[in-house]
Amino acid sequence: MPQDPGPDLSFVIITFNDAGRLPRCLASAALAAQASGLSYELVVVDNGSRDHTRRVLEAFGQVLGPRLRALYLGRNTGTTFSRNRAVEVAQGRLLCVLDSDAELLDPDLTPVVRLLDDFPEVGIVGPAIIMPDGSTYNSVKRLPTLGDKLLKLPGILLRRPTINHDWYPGFPFSHTRCVQTAISCCWFLRRDTWERLGPLDERIFYAPEDVDYCLRSWKAGRAVVFFPRLKVKHHTRQLTHKKPLSATSLSHLKGLIYYLHKHGYWLGRQRLVESAIRPLARVLDLRLARWEAAL
Repeated sequence: MPQDPGPDLSFVIITFNDAGRLPRCLASAALAAQASGLSYELVVVDNGSRDHTRRVLEAFGQVLGPRLRALYLGRNTGTTFSRNRAVEVAQGRLLCVLDSDAELLDPDLTPVVRLLDDFPEVGIVGPAIIMPDGSTYNSVKRLPTLGDKLLKLPGILLRRPTINHDWYPGFPFSHTRCVQTAISCCWFLRRDTWERLGPLDERIFYAPEDVDYCLRSWKAGRAVVFFPRLKVKHHTRQLTHKKPLSATSLSHLKGLIYYLHKHGYWLGRQRLVESAIRPLARVLDLRLARWEAAL
């Protein structure tokens, strides 16, 4: 008998004590896939939640049946370990990495599927991230440097506007284009990209695992692309900004130092951009512009 090819799309969702937001995430993902004519599955990893997350998942399981697969971990394992476990069991040709506090706003996923199918050199697609107040979040940034992060600290500690040298001028962009990094509250990628890059680096507990993966994608010849046609609402809690000295924030700092050491740059990104990003981005941006004009 022929082997089951699996679903078109696997949503990979991690959650921790987020039972209030999780239903919107699950419902929006399922409805968007159905509206787009895609076969799908929802693979949800619960990172040891102490709220009623299990009951939420059991209720959705009664409706979705085998299309919902829940993995329960006994403790909070962070973002990398849990996502890796989810991808290990996911069967989709395409993957959507999605935070439990994210909600797909557009029911039509066919444009992002077409983008991934038409451009094998595209590795990760990041949509426009919309905040609850309707503003567009700076979800795509330049590669961070130690200097960039240090300049942000006074603003974060004093709860004032920060200096953001890693932000792109002119954002939000109105057109599809290459970017250096995209936050992982929502990513679309082909499974072959994940297989090419390997799993998320589990030596990073919480962040910046997404920055690391974006740079690894560029180094492997797979571009990171911002796709504003697709919009996702992020009901973010912004834990590191609200509590800059919390264990989560300190874990983020530890992850950043590890990331900078791993990739061998600290104060300047330009050499890395010129060698790993710009050659592909220069050519691909022109092709993406022609492709988008034809949509």
